[in-house]
Amino acid sequence: MITRLIIVVITVSVFVILYIFIRKLTHSASRKKKYKEVEEKIRKKIKPFSKEIGVERRHLVSEYEECIRMTKDNDVKAWGRWLLAQFYHNNPHRGKDYLEKAIECYSEILKEFSDYPFHEESLFRLGNLLFFEKFDYEKVCSVYQKLLKKYPQSKWVTIARERVELIRNNRTYPQTLNSYIVAEKYFEQGKYEKSIQSLLNIIEKYPKSGLAGEALYFLGDIYHFKLKDYSKAMDEYQNLIQKFPQTRFVANAQFKIGECCRKLEMWREAVEAYTKFVNDYSQYGYSDYAQFYIGQCYEELKDWQMARDTYSLISTNYPESIWADVAGNRIKYLKKFLGG
Repeated sequence: MITRLIIVVITVSVFVILYIFIRKLTHSASRKKKYKEVEEKIRKKIKPFSKEIGVERRHLVSEYEECIRMTKDNDVKAWGRWLLAQFYHNNPHRGKDYLEKAIECYSEILKEFSDYPFHEESLFRLGNLLFFEKFDYEKVCSVYQKLLKKYPQSKWVTIARERVELIRNNRTYPQTLNSYIVAEKYFEQGKYEKSIQSLLNIIEKYPKSGLAGEALYFLGDIYHFKLKDYSKAMDEYQNLIQKFPQTRFVANAQFKIGECCRKLEMWREAVEAYTKFVNDYSQYGYSDYAQFYIGQCYEELKDWQMARDTYSLISTNYPESIWADVAGNRIKYLKKFLGG
């Protein structure tokens, strides 16, 4: 009896062990198959998904993460990190930890995968996250400076350099700097009214900070280029010129007043604005543009003589200008109104 019991126990144990072994083999084979599928997705640069969509099988972000941890293929690991970084960064339904995970992915790319083509963009994106989300100015400057040093021809060089200068020039007013960055963030998101409110907050609460003038200029540009409210844009540009005559944007503001007048078909006012730009700010460039637009305004006013005289100044004062030939053609055209 005891012998038979022992045999039964041994037999059951063997079957259990075999069952567990087969389950492990099946599970292992299944995982290897899944890894291969995920690796193929990574090689094809397909981003992960947070859920299944329809009947098509989509790999979850957790499967990408597991595949990246397990793989020994450096290409898969690198491209997987890049795809995960984009997933966490751009997902419109961000989880609470997505920001930190995006920063972690970009940081690992910078550290481990400097020879991959997405390294440059990872530097810029990491800088953006630290700039807009963390207000971590030390790290922002460090990341952007690495971009400037390693990729001096990058399309993001101007933005990176301007943001480094913005931080360095305004660190004594941290609250103002934060408000300005928030305004820029809203602007990039297309939330122009919120951006305007942040800029007005700077102008009202911190009028003596170095950013008050920049906020007025930024405000003018939003009204000018995004909201197409040229009257308000002119008001803000004029406020900038009157209140902050030493700011670096004064010349641009004067030129843009002319632009706004021209778009509102206020031809005489446009002539005055462009003429002031030519007389007071010729060292900043664009004087040939202003001169040509003055000629156009006189044409709109049907003052053919003044239009011709204005166009003539372009070939005399700006012979290398892109407007020189165009102005010459306008002079020929105007002869029919001037009799000869």
